[in-house]
Amino acid sequence: MKSLLTIIFIVSICSFAKAQQQGVYSNFLMNDYYYNPAIAGSKDVHMANMSYRNQWVGFDDAPVNMNANFYGSVRNKGKAGYGASIVSEKSGLVNNTGIYLNYAQHFKLSKKLKLGFGIQPGYIQYRVKLYDAVLADQGDEVLTGSVYAANAIDVNAGFHLYSKKFFLMGSLQHLLTKQIQFTSYNSNLVFHYNAIVGYTLDFPKKKFELQPSFMIKYTNPIPMQWTGMLKGTFNNKIWAGLLFRSDDALGLSVGIKLKERLNIGYGFDYSVSKIRKYNSGSHEVMLSFVITKKKPTLEEEDDKLNNSIMEDMKKKMEEKEKN
Repeated sequence: MKSLLTIIFIVSICSFAKAQQQGVYSNFLMNDYYYNPAIAGSKDVHMANMSYRNQWVGFDDAPVNMNANFYGSVRNKGKAGYGASIVSEKSGLVNNTGIYLNYAQHFKLSKKLKLGFGIQPGYIQYRVKLYDAVLADQGDEVLTGSVYAANAIDVNAGFHLYSKKFFLMGSLQHLLTKQIQFTSYNSNLVFHYNAIVGYTLDFPKKKFELQPSFMIKYTNPIPMQWTGMLKGTFNNKIWAGLLFRSDDALGLSVGIKLKERLNIGYGFDYSVSKIRKYNSGSHEVMLSFVITKKKPTLEEEDDKLNNSIMEDMKKKMEEKEKN
């Protein structure tokens, strides 16, 4: 009887884990690589990123997500991209860790528009710490010291259509489900669909950028969830954003860029669903560091110099007109 209860308990835990195979990050713009492998190589830099999210503070055994990644492109040319990442997500008794490699290829569609495709193979380990379970029968030693573990080979893929001001991306997580089984746990993986779109409105005279963006996530059988975010950046250094996640939370993100290399971000969102009575909100911390940059060509340096001269001339003409 005890063995039967143990099996039922494990199956229940694993069923819950199926719905928790991808974490939630409110600031999806600073975590775009987490959601889409086609991001690798889309920027003229090599970047290292770290994110930490403590969800539903005050709620026992609430989700805690962490991810760290590195990506760039060959010679910073934005053509062939590559990367690596590690993901750790914990929720209650369930803890999963994933390690991924990444490759992406980018194509120039026009002078301003590019299209990238990325693929991300990886390995996931799911662990259920049964010894932390709170049992009704304290004398039951069946689960004492037990850890249920399962492994899966995973593959994610995505596309990224983008210019300097516009981006549209979509991805499919966990491609190897029960249709293609390399390990016993692959049959427990479920498809995750993600799509993100955004546009940057530039106000150069005020040194201000406004960027509305929108994200859609869908995992069967969970209803589709969307997140809208409005981000403002001043002088390419200080930024702040407001967000709303459907049937879930309102949030605020703020950040600062230091010396054109280090980007520090913090996010807070407050639950608006029924669970708000049992938690005091969720917190996120994000760090992004530019390791190497693309060296400008002679043509780009000439353009930059000419633009600077033109701007100085315009300012002088405006001052003369005022006088």
